[in-house]
Amino acid sequence: MEIVIPTEISEPPYEVGELPSTQGYYIERDDQTAINFRIVGNRMRVYWIDENGLIAEPESTGGSVRLKGQPKIRDFFGLSPVSGDAGLGSAGIVKPPHLFMVYLSLEQADSKELVTHSFRYTIAMDTPEPNADSAN
Repeated sequence: MEIVIPTEISEPPYEVGELPSTQGYYIERDDQTAINFRIVGNRMRVYWIDENGLIAEPESTGGSVRLKGQPKIRDFFGLSPVSGDAGLGSAGIVKPPHLFMVYLSLEQADSKELVTHSFRYTIAMDTPEPNADSAN
């Protein structure tokens, strides 16, 4: 059976199997889905991306984000499943400019163990990359 991979970018909220825009920060993991952290509309979202670049089932039931950066920003956010969206998110607003170190801790669904990833998030990551297919 041939797998049909969508070529048209979907709009959030995303469902499993949809093609998201390319934006935010991607955490590549050996032989696993990638984790995508993004800020859309000043709200954080975390998605799991499969080898075809499509939204995959979430591999976590919750977690937290700590931000270190500009002064006077809220620096701690809880993450939980978002109704109608195939990812985790926070109800809290992240005020711009979005330039900080991110400490993303995700609870593993099978073990409840926390796994933490740290990375630099920059203002440019807020903007979706142009779809290469749309230029043709």
